[in-house]
Amino acid sequence: MTKNFGQSKRSVLLRTAAAGAIATIALATPAQAIVPNDNYTPAQILDEAGGVNGVGMFARGDGFVCSGTLINPRTVLFAAHCVNDRPESDYGTVVNTAWSFDFNASQLRNFIRDELGISSGTFQQSVNTFLVNQIFWNAQSNQRPDSQGFLEGDIALASLATPAGKIPTWALLFSPLPTPASISDKDGTGYHVNITGYGRTGSGTTGASVGIDYRRRAAENMLGSLSSFDKRNEFLFGGAFGDLPQVLYRLDFDDPNKTNPFDFNLYKDEPRVREGTTAGGDSGGPLILDAANNSLSTENLQIGVLSGGSRFFGAQVFSSYGTESFYQPLFLFSDYIAATNPYRYVSAKTGNGAWEDATHWQTDLDPAYRIINADGKVVNGFPDKQSDGRFGTAPTFGEVCFDPEGNNPGDGCFNFATGKETPPSRPAPAPTPTPAATAGSNLTSGIGIVEFGNASQVSDLAADGNAESSDVVAQVAPSTAVAAPVDVASASSPGARAGMIMGAEHQAHGNGVEFAIEAPHNGVETADEEAQAATGVELAKEESQAPGDPLPTPTLANGLPGATGFVPNNVNPVVSANPAARVNGRYFEVTLSNAGTTTLSSNVTIDRLNVGGTAGLVINSNGKLSTLIDTNQTGGRVAVNGSLTSTGDYSLFSGLLSGTGTVKAPFLTSIAGGIAPGTMGTIGTLNVDGNLILSSGSTLFVDVGTSGSSDRVAVTGVANVGGNVAVANVAGFQTATPSTYRILTANGGVTSTFSGVSNLSAILLSNLTYSANAVDLTVRAQSYQNVIDQLNPVQVSYAALMDRNRGNTAVAGLFSFLDFANAGTIQSTFDSWAPNTESTAQAMGRGLLSNVAGFHQNRNSFADRSSNGGTIAVIGQPLQLAAASLGGFAMNGASAVGDAAAFADDTEVRTGGVNEDMAIYLAGGFVNGDTQSMPVRNPGAADGEDEFDGFFIAAGLEYYLDESSFIGLSGYYSDVDATASLGNTAQSKAIMGSIYGQSKTFADLVLDARVTLGTYNVKTLRNVAVGAQAFNLTTDDDSLVFASEVGLSKELNVLDAIIAPGIRGRAAKINFSNVNEQGGGPALAIIRPDYNSVQGLAGVEFKSKPGGALQLRATMHYVHEFMDNPNSFGANFVGGNGLAAPFRLAAQDRNWGEVGVGLRYNMGNVSLDLSADSTIGRSDVSSQVYSGAISFRF
Repeated sequence: MTKNFGQSKRSVLLRTAAAGAIATIALATPAQAIVPNDNYTPAQILDEAGGVNGVGMFARGDGFVCSGTLINPRTVLFAAHCVNDRPESDYGTVVNTAWSFDFNASQLRNFIRDELGISSGTFQQSVNTFLVNQIFWNAQSNQRPDSQGFLEGDIALASLATPAGKIPTWALLFSPLPTPASISDKDGTGYHVNITGYGRTGSGTTGASVGIDYRRRAAENMLGSLSSFDKRNEFLFGGAFGDLPQVLYRLDFDDPNKTNPFDFNLYKDEPRVREGTTAGGDSGGPLILDAANNSLSTENLQIGVLSGGSRFFGAQVFSSYGTESFYQPLFLFSDYIAATNPYRYVSAKTGNGAWEDATHWQTDLDPAYRIINADGKVVNGFPDKQSDGRFGTAPTFGEVCFDPEGNNPGDGCFNFATGKETPPSRPAPAPTPTPAATAGSNLTSGIGIVEFGNASQVSDLAADGNAESSDVVAQVAPSTAVAAPVDVASASSPGARAGMIMGAEHQAHGNGVEFAIEAPHNGVETADEEAQAATGVELAKEESQAPGDPLPTPTLANGLPGATGFVPNNVNPVVSANPAARVNGRYFEVTLSNAGTTTLSSNVTIDRLNVGGTAGLVINSNGKLSTLIDTNQTGGRVAVNGSLTSTGDYSLFSGLLSGTGTVKAPFLTSIAGGIAPGTMGTIGTLNVDGNLILSSGSTLFVDVGTSGSSDRVAVTGVANVGGNVAVANVAGFQTATPSTYRILTANGGVTSTFSGVSNLSAILLSNLTYSANAVDLTVRAQSYQNVIDQLNPVQVSYAALMDRNRGNTAVAGLFSFLDFANAGTIQSTFDSWAPNTESTAQAMGRGLLSNVAGFHQNRNSFADRSSNGGTIAVIGQPLQLAAASLGGFAMNGASAVGDAAAFADDTEVRTGGVNEDMAIYLAGGFVNGDTQSMPVRNPGAADGEDEFDGFFIAAGLEYYLDESSFIGLSGYYSDVDATASLGNTAQSKAIMGSIYGQSKTFADLVLDARVTLGTYNVKTLRNVAVGAQAFNLTTDDDSLVFASEVGLSKELNVLDAIIAPGIRGRAAKINFSNVNEQGGGPALAIIRPDYNSVQGLAGVEFKSKPGGALQLRATMHYVHEFMDNPNSFGANFVGGNGLAAPFRLAAQDRNWGEVGVGLRYNMGNVSLDLSADSTIGRSDVSSQVYSGAISFRF
């Protein structure tokens, strides 16, 4: 039933419920009507397509129903008059209430029947139906009799006993809509709105003629005005007819067919295609500024809460053409909504802290709140001034009109924003209704004659003052309302306004429930007229309104962002009429996104947990966290060592979940996150009490230790696996043999498979196997041959050694590093280990033999008794050479030749006791050159050659048999240092003795020969590393050296020169010993091959004849090596297992040339000798020897 209000402004006791706009759903097409225009039927305007959209139906156990909107998971916004006939303490103690957010909320019908005792046990709570645990209504709604309990301050909130976490919520606009620049005849204010609710329906002509069927309907309209009753009435009736200054959002119901006599275009605009209005049961529903038809915002916004409607003629039914609906603007009640709303969005401050520390927390801006900023943009925000509440009288906009179709006397409009009258917008003629005689007078107007009876007793009003419709509602208690007189305009009223109800008649669009199967169909009980403010406990706790003042200091109670001094932990309400016993509910949605870690060590319950950014949450073993909606992690770290229970799913979008506790949730779903049982680097088991889903983007981190000891995820339900498994080793892990680990168990079974599993390294490969209830991981080492460059001989050899020595404790340190390295590191490490000093040692030995041969050949070249007999010659500066070498510096060849001349004055000649058939000499010289390096594909900065330099000292005794024949004995010492590639070095020292001689025979044939025996000492140093650990690997070995040579030449006298072509043969052997490198790490046990050489030489010598002051010498020889020496050597690690691996040596040349030049300058009994000898075209050993001598003859 409905309630009429005339000039007496009697209070109505029918209450309705509704709330805000859906923040996440935009209507792509105009909404269908609640009470549609005549072009649509109620069946055509059902909002079934809207589904579960956050608009819900409210039911009281005593039979009243309303509509409302969900603004967060715990709070529904609706109208105060739906509940303010009772104190807040009655709800939940005397009267139970419930909400349904289904399109078809018919389950509430059974709720009411059960509560009224008509049935028992028929109500079954569905997933979208919620019981209420606390009701709050704004005390301003009935503080003044003029407000009638619903005309101002008509705002209420309901707290849900369980959170509606899966239902969309609405965005609330806490700023007034901008005043339009102009009002158009067609679109009026320009603001298109949608209306929706679960109330009565019908048609534009019959009004709300169809009862409540628990199904949601929707309609479109244009926002007519933001104005007060006072201002509206002053234009329509010439006076306020009361004291109602609060502004309301208003809209009228225009007839699209333009034939209804009661449609006088109350607010200037033209009807929409699906224009509709509200009716009983829609109260509390949202006024929606839809994004599809407005440019202000990209989301649907709730701007008001439905309070009721007005009619203007006695014969006019409510919710029909020409009536209006009015809504409480949310911007007037932002403070009340923020403070009363039991739901708080909070976050941890930056930095580490305990959950139990009240200073660690701050309140955040509610994401549902919207304001219009200085740039005219709708943003998440809150007004910076206290809201006006029922004292809000501004702003105002829109135009109120009396403008029936046609040119009628008194037609006109009034612009609320400018305060000026404006012309009407409907000039076309309209049909005039036929007057009908009544017992009273007939009042005429331009749109027809509305028949009334006695002005004080309108014939279509019931005795109790409630308007009747074609349907009636169930009577559950006797009505106590008293009839009130309704004033109508007298016949003398100006123009067409004659016949209107003075001050209009208002109806609260709440309703009682209709029971089609029940009789009799009487009206629902209405509450008495007295205001209920005295029973409102919250009224005593609220701060008094200070409209326009700055906002107070944020507190948890007032709901403003920035408050601190609290600990998030849900509080369920205690509803009581005793203020001292009353406890208001408080629910928390906690966000951890700031840098820092929050540690929980107690039992806490919240509604929702969000973790993101770089934040961390640690739930200690004594900590228990329960989330009643769900848990969402978009980043950061969560370590559950106690328990985390989520009523809804735990969605791990990204970030890391770890710990050794229990996560209880219907589904733990990792989308792109990581799960690490225990901690990264330690072994533990993470329990999942529920089902586990690992999506393709997820990663399961598993630490493995000793065989069988690893991280594990233990699931009580089904584990649907996917994504990747990342494996890491911890202390105790061994690589000698394969190891198997159980990394996941699922009592409900394992389905699907992981996309892949990481290998610990290029060597340590992982493999997963699946059984019905478990996943196992096996780690085994593969061959090093599979990760190297097969064209690199050094890598091939070391790979073989590594494979042969797996499990060998003597070289376990090598595997500790290389087994966990990548392929590139393994290859570069093997390259850096190249034993290239072996090639250097071999080459230096070959060079030594060549130098010894050259030295003695030079002695033979200038050998004659006339030059050498009876002398002791000091050649060069052998003692200084030795001192220089031991002192750590070296001279190059050019300086050696120069210094030999410079040191002439330092020559020492000893006389006496030397037979003239004998010569004694001391000689010295410098040696330098290079050798070919061991083949290494990646020698770093090396140029492929080993550089060497050093010196030699020789001494000998020669006995001349005749002028051109002699026999000699010599001793030879050399000291040569070499720098190999990769920063390695070698040093050789040799001591050798020789017997040599020369004889000139018949036909100027010259025969010479030499036999040498000695020792060759070589030291090597390799600087290598195993990871960050460096090793200096050394060898020190002495080898026996044997060499022999024989030559035959023919001296040809050509003018003053001698040309001596000839041939020679050389044989040599270095008997190398096997050596073990010292220094640990990758030290090698080296099998050095002997060096054997047989060489043939052919060449020519040019020299001056003896006796001249200046004697010259030049030699050229072609050399061919006949022996094939090994091109590799064998080695294994010191203490290694298995066979040695071959390592290549530098290739040895088979053919090359040797050249030498020398001169002797005779100055009386003093002779000066200079010589230089070099190899030509030899790459394995390229050597240059520079020497000098000064001889004195006696």
